[in-house]
Amino acid sequence: MEGLIGVLKDTALRSQKVAKLLAGYSRLVSEPIRNAYERERMVVEVEKAIEGFAPGEVRDKVRQWLDEEKRQIEAAKEEFKFEFGRQLLAGLEGSGLTVKGQLPFLRCGLFSVRVDFATGRATVFWGPEIERLKSGVKLEPLALAKILRSYDESLKKRAIKDPAEFVERLFTAYRRICLARNIVEGERVFLVDLLSEMVFLMQSEGFRVNPVRERFVEYPRIRFSYDLYILKRSGVRTVGGKGLRLSVANFDATGEKAKSLWVPDNEEGEGTYYSYISFVNG
Repeated sequence: MEGLIGVLKDTALRSQKVAKLLAGYSRLVSEPIRNAYERERMVVEVEKAIEGFAPGEVRDKVRQWLDEEKRQIEAAKEEFKFEFGRQLLAGLEGSGLTVKGQLPFLRCGLFSVRVDFATGRATVFWGPEIERLKSGVKLEPLALAKILRSYDESLKKRAIKDPAEFVERLFTAYRRICLARNIVEGERVFLVDLLSEMVFLMQSEGFRVNPVRERFVEYPRIRFSYDLYILKRSGVRTVGGKGLRLSVANFDATGEKAKSLWVPDNEEGEGTYYSYISFVNG
């Protein structure tokens, strides 16, 4: 008798859990395509929940329902992918960001997006998966387009306006490194080392006197990368009779952030890894 009561109680608890899951699932069906992946995750939970049910009519009916939902979810996922691409394009319209590639990987101007439909999240990168900018982005194409536009606009707004002034700053930073390391001018130094020196040169007198976070001026890798691209595009290469040289990274160095920096070649996201910078006569 007690054993039978225990079985009934257990069945009741399992039934309540399944009923609760189905109630949540029914809300997702109001937008079946948009919620395709969430529906898929919920179906897996229901499937696990009925494993403890004894064979019988209830279990069979839930399984039949699950089979039908799985078929519908697969169709909805395909529709979601199509709509995702279409809406992302619409969201980027007028931004100047060209979209290339095929899902799950898209190139969007100087950025790229890796989509994980299984988890319902996307990751935004600088360049072709060079620098991770934002991960865990929900798969809402218009929101994703807004993020890409924001990065692009911010980058362009803060980019160098005077290439001649920028190359002078590069030269100053380069000479400081040569002096500090007792290197003859004309020798190559790592671009990433120069970046550190550039950051130091950008700080205000107030920061030098009292170096607190509020006074620190940041200069992340992607801004340096983009500024170098603007400089390359401008054609300005000389300062004080010295010519700027960027040395292409070898294959091994491209995998090490301390030894290479990716710099765009054009607005379509093609680029080159460079390791060193130098200033030489002529």
